[in-house]
Amino acid sequence: MKGNHRQWSYAAALSTVLLAATWTLHALETARDAPPAAQSSRVPQAVMPQYDKSGALLLPEDYRRWVMVGSSLGISYSDAPSDHEMFAHTLMEPTAYRHFVETGTFREGTMFALLLQASGDKVLPARRGQFANDVHGVEMAVKDTSHVPEGWAYYGFGGMGSVRGSASAAPKNSCFNCHAEHAARDHVFLQFYPLLTEAAAASKSR
Repeated sequence: MKGNHRQWSYAAALSTVLLAATWTLHALETARDAPPAAQSSRVPQAVMPQYDKSGALLLPEDYRRWVMVGSSLGISYSDAPSDHEMFAHTLMEPTAYRHFVETGTFREGTMFALLLQASGDKVLPARRGQFANDVHGVEMAVKDTSHVPEGWAYYGFGGMGSVRGSASAAPKNSCFNCHAEHAARDHVFLQFYPLLTEAAAASKSR
């Protein structure tokens, strides 16, 4: 009797495994045969810049959760020495980052956020070195031909505890011309973001 019970248990377990395998195979085949529209629905929808009624850019609420594509210390576009070097962290909106990695191009609606932070030191347990401290400035670069004819525009939201929720585009001669002249690709200083360049190259080689 015990032997029959054991054989029945094995048979029941085997039947359960086969049933689970059948359902798994069915699910995989269903996903494979799904129409392109259903498959593309899994791709996150592109996040685009938003503006207020006056045309000022709204600072995205989640910009600090974007993908960090570059970090620098003390970079300046002037030969004049500075006694106040800052850390600069460049963040990229995730859906635009994904598009760039897959295609090597910056799509319409691409947004970068730049956090300028003071350097801190002498905080225990650190004995040497510096770390990024208070935020002194928040800036954004946005590619949106529907908003400005030049395509790219640059915005400053302030800092030091008074970051504004919106900002108007900076004059063309303050940022745009410099980016147009010196940017490695499409008005973006890719020469400062080697990890971003490598990610795009690696994606194309797969």
